[in-house]
Amino acid sequence: MIIDTHFHAFPGKFLEMLPEAQNDVRGVGFHAFDHGEYLNVMDRHGIDIGVLSNTGGRIERSGRERALELCRVLNDAFAEAHAKYPKRFLAFARLPMVDMDDCTRELERCYRGLKMHGVMMPTNVAGKYLDEPQYAPFWEALAAGGKPLFVHPANAPCQSNWDRYSLHQKILWPTDSTLALSRIVYAGIFDRHPNLQLIASHLGGMILLYLDRLNWREGNPVCKEEPEFYFKKIYYDTAGPIRAPFIKLVYDTVGADRILFGADYPHGRGGRDDQFYPMTLKEMAELDIPRADKEKIYCLNAKRLFNL
Repeated sequence: MIIDTHFHAFPGKFLEMLPEAQNDVRGVGFHAFDHGEYLNVMDRHGIDIGVLSNTGGRIERSGRERALELCRVLNDAFAEAHAKYPKRFLAFARLPMVDMDDCTRELERCYRGLKMHGVMMPTNVAGKYLDEPQYAPFWEALAAGGKPLFVHPANAPCQSNWDRYSLHQKILWPTDSTLALSRIVYAGIFDRHPNLQLIASHLGGMILLYLDRLNWREGNPVCKEEPEFYFKKIYYDTAGPIRAPFIKLVYDTVGADRILFGADYPHGRGGRDDQFYPMTLKEMAELDIPRADKEKIYCLNAKRLFNL
């Protein structure tokens, strides 16, 4: 069994409401989420379950009412897919971060009414990072819900410096993951919510390459323990494109229990939406670790995380 935890979709109504979301760096654009199309791709590559999410980095730029409406459109569409195909689709909720009352009410609706399986948030929301004090109610509601948070990279405030050669999508996005996750750790959010389940995209960007530097105490971090302690509590997905030696480095650092399979569908290159599946599956096949540990990465960790 393979469970893909890094698996995106773009509901048609969402694209109609936010036309700029149709643009993508490959130049081919995104099209409306079609259940049958996705299931065909999953079947072709041996993917049993996909956990639906939407990158949604532009939502907070739309104002309070529209941000809430956009999130509800996404959440309703993903919940509908799960209800129709409960053994194939799970779903991450997207919460509006303009107003914390809207945020916490939508989380309650998604968990109690829509039976969603966690939350996906971008690394920054309209340029603000999730460790800012104003987002404390979000963290409290998330912790109370007991389900995972998937943190996905987004365009960052400094993006104009990275746009040449499309470096924003090559390097800035994993860099913003590194920044956002580090701020969460340093801000002491894991100390306040010790049972927090956090999923980092793309093997955590640069985090696990620089643990010694990240352990430095300069800048007065609030966290009580050495930062490395918290970074090793995070789950890391294999979405890339990635190479087997990097997966092995993460495996050697945090262990098999903290790695999830992810392939970043449908963000292939050159118009090939499913291009990353053969890439990721090839690297996983070449990964030199015991088969039992590969099974943890392919599905067992996700089963545990989502209480399947």
